[in-house]
Amino acid sequence: MESTRQVPVRVPARRLAWLRGELAQWQAEGVIDAGTAERLGGRYAVGRRLSLERLVLVLGGGFLGVGLIWLVSANLDELSPLVRFAGITLVWIAAAVAGEVLSHPAGKQAARLITVLAAGGVIFQAAQSLQVPAYTSSLLGVWAAGALAYAYATGATGPLVAALLLGPAWYAWLVGEQADGAAAVAVALLAAGAMASSAAVLHERVAAPRFAPPWRLAGVVLALAGLFVAAFPGVGRESMFGSPAVWSGLAAAAVAMAVALVLGDANGRREVLAVGLMIGIALLLVAWAPVVEYGRSGGFGATQTARALVGTLAYILAACWFAVVAARRDLSSLVFLVTVALVVFVTVQSFAVFQSLFAGAALFLVLGVVFILTGVLVIYGRRRLMEVTR
Repeated sequence: MESTRQVPVRVPARRLAWLRGELAQWQAEGVIDAGTAERLGGRYAVGRRLSLERLVLVLGGGFLGVGLIWLVSANLDELSPLVRFAGITLVWIAAAVAGEVLSHPAGKQAARLITVLAAGGVIFQAAQSLQVPAYTSSLLGVWAAGALAYAYATGATGPLVAALLLGPAWYAWLVGEQADGAAAVAVALLAAGAMASSAAVLHERVAAPRFAPPWRLAGVVLALAGLFVAAFPGVGRESMFGSPAVWSGLAAAAVAMAVALVLGDANGRREVLAVGLMIGIALLLVAWAPVVEYGRSGGFGATQTARALVGTLAYILAACWFAVVAARRDLSSLVFLVTVALVVFVTVQSFAVFQSLFAGAALFLVLGVVFILTGVLVIYGRRRLMEVTR
């Protein structure tokens, strides 16, 4: 019977070093022999990092796509609508063909990135020719939907990342058109984060596991962004409950979370439930103390101070949870992103809260102590987290 050579699984270098150390220890203890250790170790290889060549090609494709859109926009008055539409359409078609014909992986990525960017130019140019208002969220939504469809049609992560940037921007814009206030946007971002996190869990369990990391990253960013806005002092109910887009997003998030809870594994279920809990906390925050109250000294009143403390605690716990998830899944870049988000939140929240309580030199002394303690705790926490998950 003829054996087939298995393609090695790409894993991070730190995890592969740990595995080889374990194999050597098992071999020394007599648990496995040398041949078994060699076969097991040969099943894995170091994951490929982003090479300089690939980075240059991808960046070149991005600059070329943006430059083409900019060039057309800067010469709108000198070109007829037909020439503009035909030119950007030809670029779009040529890039789409190149993305499938080119054999070099980095070249394919660059061409597909140009395809997504050029598609936006085609959409906006067609809308201008048809006298469709350009300053609405609908065009951005069409662009995001096209990028998402293109990503799944080609199986490429680059267009998916573009879609995950365009989609939330469209949704936040749509909610902002319907509701006048930041509370609706905060809840909408968390709903989008729940859908993205559920999509990551489903991709790991059902199909296309390579699409799970972008979806998970989008879920973390959206959830933290929504909770960031909801926890900010002064964000209240406003007209959030009159926005159909918010309720539609919450309903879609509930459906996606239910499916992920049924089909996902234990870790995936915990991730989805955690984001669902964050949505509940955000709803409580935006429904609590919609108007900033001031005490006798000019600072926040007791109610608003309590709300700020609860919001800060909720955000810190959420950031710590995402850091644990990232460390468990060996996503060091996500751990770094969560760390930056935590530091930025503490900085902004400190200025918002302590500025009303302290003045002059006292304000800077308090903020300095807060920043130093935050930095020390973040560095210590990240090191301990990476040590525990090794």
